[in-house]
Amino acid sequence: MANNWNIPAWIEKEVRGRGKVCVYCGVEFTPAKISKKTAASWEHIINDAKIITRENIALCCCGCNASKGQKQLSVWLVIGVGP
Repeated sequence: MANNWNIPAWIEKEVRGRGKVCVYCGVEFTPAKISKKTAASWEHIINDAKIITRENIALCCCGCNASKGQKQLSVWLVIGVGP
């Protein structure tokens, strides 16, 4: 998982330290070689790449990230969480 979002090293370290499961569905992360769907990916809770704060950056599974896409969190949660 590469940091292509200009996330500062200290935030990346903090998020990786707390992010062992998807922030949305709770699935344990796996290496992408095992399952791309459950691999960790960077998530901007509020879809704005300029908001790089510890509160807005999290790790979620690729399945949830793909499902959420550019939707607002409140809209996506109504649709249903999960890969």
